[in-house]
Amino acid sequence: MQQIPFFELFTTLSLSWDVRALLDGAFLTAVEVEKQSRTMRMALTVRSDLGEKKDELAAAVASAYALEQVAIHQTVSAPSPSASGKKAEGGEVIMGVPIKGAVQPMEGLNPKMGNVTVAGKVFFADLYETRRPGVFCLTFDMTDFKTSVRVTKYLEKEEKAKLKKDIKPGMWVKVQGYVKLNRDGSDILLDPKNISTYPHEMRQDKAEVKRVELHAHTTFSNMDALSSLSPKAGPDGNIVKRAEAWGHPAIAITDHGVVQGFPDAWHSAKDIKILYGMEGYFINNLDDRIPVHGAQEASFTDEYVAFDIETTGLKAGQEAITEIGAVVIQNGEITDRFQTFVDPGRHLSNEIIALTGITDQMLQGAPKPAQALRDFLAFVNGRPLVAHNAEFDIGFIREGCRREGLDFDPTYVDTLILAQNLLPELGKYKLDIVAEHLRLPAFQHHRASDDAATCGLFLPHFFKQMEEELDVHSLQAVNAAMPPLRKRGHANRKPKHIILIAKNKVGLKNLYQLVSKSNLQYLKRFPLVPKDELIAHREGLIVGSACEAGELFQAVADRRDWAELRRIASFYDFLEIQPLCNNAFMLRDGKAKDEEELREFNRTIVRLGEELGKPVCATGDVHFLDPEDEIYRHILLDTKKFSDCDFSLPIYFKTTDEMLEEFSYLGEEKAFEVVVTNTRAVADQVETFDLLPKGKLFPPRLENSEEDLNRLVWDKVHELYGEDPPQLIVDRLNVELGGILGKYDVVYMSAQKLVQRSLENGYLVGSRGSVGSSLVAYMSGITEVNALPPHYRCPKCKHNEFILDGSYGCGADMPDRDCPVCGTKYVKDGFDIPFETFLGYGGGKVPDIDLNFSGEYQARAHRHAIEMFGETQVFRAGTIGTVAEKTAYGYVKKYLEARGLNPGHAEENRLALGCVGVKRTTGQHPGGLVVVPDDLDVEDFCPVQHPADAADSDIITTHFEYHCMEDNLLKLDMLGHDDPSMVRMLEDLTPDRQRHRLRYRDGRVPG
Repeated sequence: MQQIPFFELFTTLSLSWDVRALLDGAFLTAVEVEKQSRTMRMALTVRSDLGEKKDELAAAVASAYALEQVAIHQTVSAPSPSASGKKAEGGEVIMGVPIKGAVQPMEGLNPKMGNVTVAGKVFFADLYETRRPGVFCLTFDMTDFKTSVRVTKYLEKEEKAKLKKDIKPGMWVKVQGYVKLNRDGSDILLDPKNISTYPHEMRQDKAEVKRVELHAHTTFSNMDALSSLSPKAGPDGNIVKRAEAWGHPAIAITDHGVVQGFPDAWHSAKDIKILYGMEGYFINNLDDRIPVHGAQEASFTDEYVAFDIETTGLKAGQEAITEIGAVVIQNGEITDRFQTFVDPGRHLSNEIIALTGITDQMLQGAPKPAQALRDFLAFVNGRPLVAHNAEFDIGFIREGCRREGLDFDPTYVDTLILAQNLLPELGKYKLDIVAEHLRLPAFQHHRASDDAATCGLFLPHFFKQMEEELDVHSLQAVNAAMPPLRKRGHANRKPKHIILIAKNKVGLKNLYQLVSKSNLQYLKRFPLVPKDELIAHREGLIVGSACEAGELFQAVADRRDWAELRRIASFYDFLEIQPLCNNAFMLRDGKAKDEEELREFNRTIVRLGEELGKPVCATGDVHFLDPEDEIYRHILLDTKKFSDCDFSLPIYFKTTDEMLEEFSYLGEEKAFEVVVTNTRAVADQVETFDLLPKGKLFPPRLENSEEDLNRLVWDKVHELYGEDPPQLIVDRLNVELGGILGKYDVVYMSAQKLVQRSLENGYLVGSRGSVGSSLVAYMSGITEVNALPPHYRCPKCKHNEFILDGSYGCGADMPDRDCPVCGTKYVKDGFDIPFETFLGYGGGKVPDIDLNFSGEYQARAHRHAIEMFGETQVFRAGTIGTVAEKTAYGYVKKYLEARGLNPGHAEENRLALGCVGVKRTTGQHPGGLVVVPDDLDVEDFCPVQHPADAADSDIITTHFEYHCMEDNLLKLDMLGHDDPSMVRMLEDLTPDRQRHRLRYRDGRVPG
């Protein structure tokens, strides 16, 4: 993000001293000037709130540059310690002596400055011995969040020993030293003379009563957010731990279209309630655009007034009407007509003249808007209105009546919506296309009088079709008949955002089912949540109206009538409003005139909540923890080629007081209600529950698995060690089987069956990992590793000798011997591995049996597992791919090069590290299968999806990263390897196939 000091751009601006003081250290991140309207918008970052002085500043800029209006969006960024210019108190000396003097910014450091003092946070540190024995290199990177610098010091062994403590990432330090160039002169370094710790306090929420954040994104929001959920991170990095440290009673996790952050959030929380939620991609496939608005009833034989307007542009709040045309239609006949031009009070653009054929000359002497609207309303005389794409026409009439103080609360019919529902065979529904389909007479398109007549003539066709096919005969019965028809059409609806929060375990399962359906059935670039599916799975869910991309806020911004806003808002359990900065882009895009209009949008939602009795909640739409983290998101958005990625959008995790300040324009009492009272009330509706059963395995069912495993084990024992095996073996098997039978026997038997099937098909199976420590696994044929102590056993008479004095580590190392009883050559066996390696002390670990199948046979092994447990119960283990450090570095280099920036290697490293760990994609484990018991659904544990959001994939994976559920569900780790394939190939090439005669030790083989 480019940052220009304010007074570097506005060098000659005349300001009072108090305003200049407030602008000390301020910088601009965006300036936009519209020449035609002579307006300027600027994004300004300041160290303290400008307050009322913001208006004074705007007026001074407007006066200096002859502008009509100057809109200032300010972001308050507390000064970093390095920019404060004050001496730091306290601090423990790490090297040298205590540091005195003021701290200065890292920005602008150069070798000419000599001795400097800087302070900041360490994000990389290393101390290593160089190639010169006894000489060590201390290197660390530190930042003041404006830029970064590398600190390097070579130390003799004695100097290293004098360091008071290690320097580690996350520490805040102050360094006094000399600025110099690195060896190739491409970057600066700081050669430290003195180093000490630097007091730093994390931002605190000091409000007496804390708010609850109901809308927070984490690194699981694909390439969009940076708030970590890593259980290893502390409050300075983990958003759940930050909210807990601040004393917030709860926090909602609402990532875009996914719930993959739930397990980490669950493990991060100790004394805070997690609200498990999602910001879904909502498709209103039922009633987003209904054909009949208003409560007036009318039969199909009554009179209707079809109308159309022409305008100077598309935005009702900014443009004007130039023509109104209308007809009265009854029973398919036009019985009366109305037409008037309207003086818009401005010249028409060439584009509008070309489109409509209306010229400035035609409008000379035309009625003013007030008179034209009065005449039109008199012609309508209370009859239902009809228009094609009625929201546009009604919006202009409504806005005009509002300006002129005229009452306008009509019942109206939208023939565009009727056409989309009743004529699904059409791909497009413009007025002339529908007219041609209905074989209506040709007309002059884009002239209000002709368009109105054509629109009116649609009615008899549509009314007749509804009477014959739907048994609908009156206006108020139309809407109820439409939902079943909508699925037949081809309307391309843009998804809206919606917040879903699980109140309890029932709601959590319903949320999971919605995620599964959105990924498997409704994946269309985004995982979509249709309204009919949401209604079917709404039990246990709290539904919020979301941000400006939500259905309600967009209807407010589109200036829909109050009845329509009430209808839309009534669907939601709570209504959401957000700080003005979240919607500042609407000013740039021309969707709002100024900040006051943004405030009015929020006030409208507050009024809706009051009238409907629904809580209105102020949320932050959090995407990163602290203001200084915003630059990382700019880099992420740049990878997605967003043109506005560099515009400031401070959607960081705000304190209660910061949010109260954001909504102070609502009044102190209302601000507290929306920020604190209502958000806590929503959180109070949510029960506290565990995401997954802790330490409880839900194995699938295999008939007689317990009896079969016990039989297999003892049959093998008797086969190898005789009918009276050594007590050592009996005791160990009793311990192992005691922890396995009735608990993990299905895990063992499923692996045994898979291995046996592979062997029957001629392919060896290799086991890996700690399963070799289980004697039960060896005796049941899962592994070829015998975990017993080193021993000899006779394959003929079953005589055996155990070596327990520690003289040999494993049987393979022992010398060859013959059986003293029958003279048969002994088999040398045993690898001396304790069982606890596999299942832990007391059998507390869930067994994880990893098997290496032949690559040629792997697909057949997977198919056998599916046949064993059922097609609907076996899923591929999902994985989550995140941004790696090397990839992040590439993003940063590209971002900086595109902007002609070269901040130095240390700053590049900081920016790259800030992007590491953000989710990029999903995938599948190369050999992992997750099995759900047949009496449960997979959504009892997690949703499912296609890997990498590939809608055309026939593979279904777990939505969670598979390690999250390894204590609860059986995971079969069945990798494909080359070794079993090569052994099979060698067997096919060897006449007598002696693979089972291979010996661990052979004198003919060296070593």
